[in-house]
Amino acid sequence: MLIALTLILLLRIASYFTLFPGSIGMTRVVKIGMRFMMTGVSLLLLLKMLSANRDVRFVYQYITSGMLYLAYAFLGLLSILWSTNIQFTVLQLLMLFESIAFVYFFYHLQVIYNFKSQGHADFSQLMSVAITLISVIFLIGLYIDPSTFFRDTHGGAVSRLGGFIINPNELGMLAAIGGSMNFLELSRGKSKPWNILFVIINIGVLLLTQSRSSLGGFMLIILYFIWKSGNRKLQIVTFIGAIFVLPVLVKTIIIKEGDVSEVMSMTGRLPFWSDLITFGFPERPILGYGFMSISPSPFTDKFDSIHAYAASMTHNTFVQVLINLGLVGAFIVLFQMIATLYAFVCSQDKYLKQLSVALFIPVFINSLTEFGIFGEANYSIMFYQFLILFLMISATKNEKHKKKYSY
Repeated sequence: MLIALTLILLLRIASYFTLFPGSIGMTRVVKIGMRFMMTGVSLLLLLKMLSANRDVRFVYQYITSGMLYLAYAFLGLLSILWSTNIQFTVLQLLMLFESIAFVYFFYHLQVIYNFKSQGHADFSQLMSVAITLISVIFLIGLYIDPSTFFRDTHGGAVSRLGGFIINPNELGMLAAIGGSMNFLELSRGKSKPWNILFVIINIGVLLLTQSRSSLGGFMLIILYFIWKSGNRKLQIVTFIGAIFVLPVLVKTIIIKEGDVSEVMSMTGRLPFWSDLITFGFPERPILGYGFMSISPSPFTDKFDSIHAYAASMTHNTFVQVLINLGLVGAFIVLFQMIATLYAFVCSQDKYLKQLSVALFIPVFINSLTEFGIFGEANYSIMFYQFLILFLMISATKNEKHKKKYSY
């Protein structure tokens, strides 16, 4: 079951990659097929586990966070009525609800198996192994087919791992999460040799993607775990090491080709956001243009920016919600995140709190510059859905009294 859970998670993450760069049609068929297959397998295994373990029941708490997330999803469903790009809205809604189903089935499966096996399949362990295996595949691909696995930017002067398989920033976020899970496993006294090797592999992939946002998120994770360790010597060594390492990172990754203006404009994102809010938002401020649609025109899926590039997504998950679901959607998302934060603060489970931090920081930072947790179909959405369930669902021995729900 441990191997099955790891493979399901690995294949699910891989289903968001462009596995056949030369064929868009084949890529879509494989993506959709893999996702529905992993959801179906998770459901079947869950039913089997429930049938064999009737002495276990699930406990649900802090369900307000989940209810508000469903409210966001159903507002998106209603937006079909006013969407300026109905076909894309329907496709994205299908992927969103399918992702909710997968996360719901898979996490219940992981919780009940982990409970019965006394911690044999912690979520951080599954994520650590699955993501590291993906990182290894990308490193192998780097040498076998560099033209596919590398992407040239800045006029060909900069090559970034990810290539045409996945956006380098998204791969960087994935590697940062993998490294975060490795640190979490190490902090819990799990196998040091393997987790140290996994950390090295994931850091290598992270650096090769040259993703500035993901690198920043990973550094915050390192600082978090060092601070939580309470080891004063380690904290001092880290501070001294940062003094020497940061200038190198700034020169080689942060400021590419010495272009400071590119950094200050966030690679053109700031002018684009300004145009979206100044010219796009006022046209439909209450309910927006429809789920994942940011264009006022039904004839194009791109917002034609005046001072920057044209794009079909905002590169900021919160601006994305504001434009495609308006103020109503933005307030639902705001309260949903507040409810999740409340559940995090109230949780008494030290491991789940560390797991939530290790997952949330890279995903949140990525959400400020890329697809994000409320953006177009991607695994950031899936990870955030998992995070919501971390704080909601647990397992215990079955008792005669009814389930109790906590808000």
